[in-house]
Amino acid sequence: MTKIILVRHAETEGNFNGVWNGVTDAPLTARGQQQIEAVARHIAHLVQEQPIAHFYASPMGRTRKTAAAIGAAIGQEAIIHHELREFDLGDWEGRSMKELGEQEKLWEIWATDPHFAPPNGESPDGFSRRAVKIIGELADLHAGETVLAVTHGGIISCSVAYWIENQLSEWEKWEPHNCSLTILERADGAWRLASFSDVGHLPPELIVEKP
Repeated sequence: MTKIILVRHAETEGNFNGVWNGVTDAPLTARGQQQIEAVARHIAHLVQEQPIAHFYASPMGRTRKTAAAIGAAIGQEAIIHHELREFDLGDWEGRSMKELGEQEKLWEIWATDPHFAPPNGESPDGFSRRAVKIIGELADLHAGETVLAVTHGGIISCSVAYWIENQLSEWEKWEPHNCSLTILERADGAWRLASFSDVGHLPPELIVEKP
């Protein structure tokens, strides 16, 4: 069986303030720093029963920091994979979700046109296909092994929507928590969702209710 363990990065100031930081970085919050410590301890415990054969991370600062703590806890260094990066909003990066909705009408546009891309950015259709492709490629490359990837909410959402529900257009309804674990398993060509947005390792004060 192939197992893909997907960890969403720790909370950033952008997450907290409702700002879109897809391929731009924002500092981690104090809560995010604590989330990192908790998820690292949890994964260190998990690998005692299920060793990690391959360890990857997105190139963004928030994922690198999360992966660095996990790597220190399990004695492995993550391989940085560019395709694990978050949705790129191009010239509209760094703007608030509210502003994007009110001034650019982005959510209204995307509701009817998933091929629309902001200037120098990605479209929902393009991003979702990239997300599905990289997770599928990792599963094929490391068939029969356990893979850990520290990545972003969008990558995780698309993976679950496509590989589990076969409804890629519904990817936005899957919203994993910061520093949660989502586990996908594949056996004999069939995918199974072993867990989604598992935050059992985080105390209540470290769980972000609206990721």
